[in-house]
Amino acid sequence: MNLNYVQKIGRVILSIFFIYTTLEVSAQKNEFGWGIGASAYSGEIVGYIDPLNFRPAGQLFYRANFSEVSCLKVATSLGILTASDSRYNNAMADYRKASFSTLYNDVTVMFEYNFLNYAYTEKSNGNHFSPYISAGLGILNYKSTISDSDYKVNTLCQPTIPFGGGFKYRTNAHLNFNFQFTLNKTFTDAIDGIYDSSSNSKSITNSHNSDWYYYTGISVSYVFWNVYCP
Repeated sequence: MNLNYVQKIGRVILSIFFIYTTLEVSAQKNEFGWGIGASAYSGEIVGYIDPLNFRPAGQLFYRANFSEVSCLKVATSLGILTASDSRYNNAMADYRKASFSTLYNDVTVMFEYNFLNYAYTEKSNGNHFSPYISAGLGILNYKSTISDSDYKVNTLCQPTIPFGGGFKYRTNAHLNFNFQFTLNKTFTDAIDGIYDSSSNSKSITNSHNSDWYYYTGISVSYVFWNVYCP
């Protein structure tokens, strides 16, 4: 991964993170929360989301709510990604016999759009429920235990494009519950440790396809109200 490219991605994420400090929003609500869920991968070993590969994951986040329809979410997640050819009955898996397990951490900055004018009000009126969509940028770090001990890759500061959606529900002016599903497109084909190298005859891979990973979970958050003096 080109270092200059990673630095550019990092600068973009930092710029997005500080956008809200330049906005004159008289009723901004600051929201902090945490969630638990599961994460999975797709790539060379399995090209689709296999529910049996989901492993524990969690998330901490901050959300700046600008209006009933828009907000900015900054989150960091920690989880496990894993897969093994031994689970899949096909000729390539039988020949390759690859496996991996990865502990990953990411930082994402995402814009969220609420479809039903999700009402953040100091009174418990307005819409209590809304589906939403989200998209943004992220940075991925991971540490793999793979079947090929000679494999060495750059696993730090890999750029990602996260996008997804979910549902929000608030019980009162402060307490919110959330379900989310996020897809993370990466720009590396190395999460699973299967690579294109002329020195390894078993490196059966499609170098034109990058690996993906996914996070789904539930979260609870608390809204703090800013008090503005006239």
